[in-house]
Amino acid sequence: MTEKVLFLDGDGVGPPVLHSAERIIKAVTDSVEIIHGEIGRSAFDSTGQYLPHETMDLLDECNIIMSGPAYTADNGKDPLESLIVHLDLFARVRYFKTLSPDLGVDGMDVVLWSSNNNVDTEISEVPDLDGVTLSKYVKNNAYNRMMTLALSDVETRKLEKISCLIRDDFFPMSSDMFRESFESIFSSDIYKTKVINVREWAAHAIKFPGEEQCIVCVDLYNQVVAGILGGLTGYDHLGPLYFAGNDYILYKPCNKPTYDETIKEGYENPTSAIISASIMLRNFGLKNECDDIMNALCDTYAAKKRTPDVNGDLTNEEFTNEIIDRL
Repeated sequence: MTEKVLFLDGDGVGPPVLHSAERIIKAVTDSVEIIHGEIGRSAFDSTGQYLPHETMDLLDECNIIMSGPAYTADNGKDPLESLIVHLDLFARVRYFKTLSPDLGVDGMDVVLWSSNNNVDTEISEVPDLDGVTLSKYVKNNAYNRMMTLALSDVETRKLEKISCLIRDDFFPMSSDMFRESFESIFSSDIYKTKVINVREWAAHAIKFPGEEQCIVCVDLYNQVVAGILGGLTGYDHLGPLYFAGNDYILYKPCNKPTYDETIKEGYENPTSAIISASIMLRNFGLKNECDDIMNALCDTYAAKKRTPDVNGDLTNEEFTNEIIDRL
């Protein structure tokens, strides 16, 4: 059976890194059909819309999407964020793996799950005469449906250690709700579970790295936890990001900012997009192909064949060729 995937090249580093991911996918399987659509400034230039109707129509035949970054429309709306909300992608997932011992803690391989603030929570800042009032609203089922997807991922990957990160000293009520959801979905009879304050986890993770397999984190602190995991495994921009819902998954490879002048054209690092492709194949049931990609990627890093942002000198194309040669 052929799986269809919608590629939205987007802007900036999007086209070259997604092209690398497409080459890698085609090198390991012919059971994935890649369909191309448009989003962002490049879409506006050709269609007059940042999120064209033609792209939305393609979602009728593709429920898996990979997108590059998309420049914000003139009215201030982020077309990619609008798509994520439209598709009800309520879970935010980051994956971190040390690709070579010289980059970070050897052997680290961890997935981070949290709710997507823009779908299941409402956070506002209201200024007044004396300061700013911060407020947050969380839907009752927000945590349950995110953790249900996380459980499915844990089962697929056959993970055993699951950590729940909360901030009960600061947000006791929402932390209790998060803990209750976690304990109802992840059975301590099946998994090695623990519930721990984010602050305590951070201190322990830095002192004793590499113990985690899956982390389920309260949403306000997922970015901080992601930064710590990114530092422990090498670089934050190497670990992919994806958004998941009941019907769709959207992979959004992490990259250095598109405005980073140190990234010369042709030297964009496609690592995050390539790992995204491997995760995608695993979710299609193509575990061997997923493993082949990750092994080839790690071998390439170990051989010090890298792009400039990770202390190498290869172009995007040369780096991708090195991986394909090892497949």
